[in-house]
Amino acid sequence: MARFRLKDSDEYYLALSEQPKRFDADSPVTNVFFDDSNGQVFTVRSGGVTGVTVTGMDKSKSTSFRMEDRGPIISIKFSPDLKILAIQRNQDNQNATVEFVNFKDLAPTNVEYSHTCKWKNAKILGFVWPKVNEITFITDHGIELLQVIPDKKQLKSLKNTSFSCAWFSWCSQSNIVLLAGNNGVLLQPFSLNNSTITKLQKLELEATRPVVERDVFTLRLCDATWCAIFRHAQSATVAAPGPTEVWLMPITGPSGFHYTHVLKTGLVGRFAVNVVDDLVVVHHQASQTSQVFDIMEQSKPENGCVIHIPVVGGVSLQPAALGDGPCAMYSDTWVVFQPHYIIDARLGCLWRVHLIPAGLAHSVPKDEISKIVAVLLRRTDGKDAIYRVLNQLVAEAGTYLVQLSDVFDEIHTVYRKWADLEMARNTAGQGAPADSSRGGGRPRVLISQAELCAHVLQQHSEAAHLVQVVTAYVASLARAGLVVQQAAAELAVRALVTRGAARRLRAMLRRAALQDARPLACAL
Repeated sequence: MARFRLKDSDEYYLALSEQPKRFDADSPVTNVFFDDSNGQVFTVRSGGVTGVTVTGMDKSKSTSFRMEDRGPIISIKFSPDLKILAIQRNQDNQNATVEFVNFKDLAPTNVEYSHTCKWKNAKILGFVWPKVNEITFITDHGIELLQVIPDKKQLKSLKNTSFSCAWFSWCSQSNIVLLAGNNGVLLQPFSLNNSTITKLQKLELEATRPVVERDVFTLRLCDATWCAIFRHAQSATVAAPGPTEVWLMPITGPSGFHYTHVLKTGLVGRFAVNVVDDLVVVHHQASQTSQVFDIMEQSKPENGCVIHIPVVGGVSLQPAALGDGPCAMYSDTWVVFQPHYIIDARLGCLWRVHLIPAGLAHSVPKDEISKIVAVLLRRTDGKDAIYRVLNQLVAEAGTYLVQLSDVFDEIHTVYRKWADLEMARNTAGQGAPADSSRGGGRPRVLISQAELCAHVLQQHSEAAHLVQVVTAYVASLARAGLVVQQAAAELAVRALVTRGAARRLRAMLRRAALQDARPLACAL
C-alpha cells in the first residue's frame, strides 16, 4: 500500500512537556503525593517538620511551609481556591478523621481543626473537593458531603448516602465519583454537583469477570464522563493471554453517547491511560509505545458496542531530556494521572503529555489521508497540520487528486454542519454557545473558503495540476451544498481562464456551480 509522508514532520505525535516541574524525589524521609484536581505535587519531608513543598505546573499554585508531625500522611490536598488544606493520616486506632488548616496567600494561618466521619468504625478510603468549601469523604460505608466553614473552624453535613465500597475512582473535571462494590462486579457512579449527591445509572459487569482498582479509571472525554476499564482477554493458558481491550462505558454525557466503545490495543502487558485533546492515549510499557484512539470517528455500533482501532500505528513518546542527558522513557517508576499527567517520583519530575498534530500525518496509507484530516479537524491545534497536508497534496496532485478531493469533502462537511447550526440558532434568536467539541458549539477547527484559498490554493498558482485541483474544490463545495464564495470563485475563474480551460468554466457556469455575480463578471 502506497503511503503519504508529510514533509518535515516527526514520527512522534505525543511528547512530554519540554521542561518538567522538578520536586524532591521520593526517599526514606520524603513522601510524595499528587493531587490531580489541582495538578499539584506535595513533597512531605519528615512528616512535615522539615518542610512541605507544593509544586504545580502553574507557578501560582506552588508554595512551601512546615507543619507538625502527627503521624504518617496518606493523602493531602488543597481546596480548589487553595485556601484550605485537608490532610488524612493513617491512624488505625482512632476514628476516621481528616485535619484542616486554613491558608491565606498560600501560607498557613495556624488555624487548625478536624472532622470525624459520621459512621462509627468506618474507614476513609479518600476524600475529594467537589468545589470551594465543599469536601466529600469516601468511606467503606458510603459517601459524606460536607460544607467547610473555615472562619468558624466547622464542617456542616450537607448530604450522605450509604454504599458498601471497597475502592473508588474520581473525575475532578465532572465531579463524578465511581464506587466499587460486590467484589468489583458492581460499579456505582455518583454525581457530587450542586451541593448534593446524585446516584447515577449503575454499571453492572459479568460476575465471572470482576474488575480491580488498577484497571479502572474515570475519564472526561468529548463532553461526557466515562468509566474506562482494561479488559484483559481470558485464555486457556495463563502463559499466553490474549490482547487487552479498553472498554469505555458511558456514565453521563450528550445524547448519542450511550454505546460502550471498545478500543482494540492488540497488545498484552501493563498499560496506562491519558486523555489528550479528546484523544484516548494508551501507554504500553513492554513495547514502550503509545496508541491514540478517537471515539468521534465514524463507526457503526454492533451489539451495543462501537469498535475502534488506533488512529495510526503506535509509536514511542518523543524522547525527552533531563538536564544534559536523555530521560528514561516508560520507566517502572512512572505513575500516570488524569487527564494528562505523568509523574516519576524517583526522579522528582512532573510532566504533561501533549499532542504533536503533524506527527499523525507523518506516514499514513494513501487511502487514509482523509481519515487523518478528519481526526485533525477535531483537535484544538490541528489547523496548521491540515494546511501542511493540503499544500503537499496540491503540490503532488498528479498522485493524490482523489485523496485531495476526499480531504476537501471532510473540511466542507464540518463547515456545512456548523453553518446549518448557526442558521438554526439565528432563526431561533439564540446567542452563540461556548466552544465545544461536540453538539452546538464551534468546531475545534473550522476552515472557511477564504482561509483555504489564502493558505493553500493561492500558494500554488503555478502548480501543474491547478485546473484539476480547482475543479475538485468547486465540486466538493457543490456536494456539501455550499455556495462558492467570492474568493474561491475569483480564484477558480482566474485559474481556468489563464490555463485555457474555458470549456470547464462554461460547464461550471451552466451547472450553476459558479453563480452569476458582478465581481465574477469583473474577474472575467
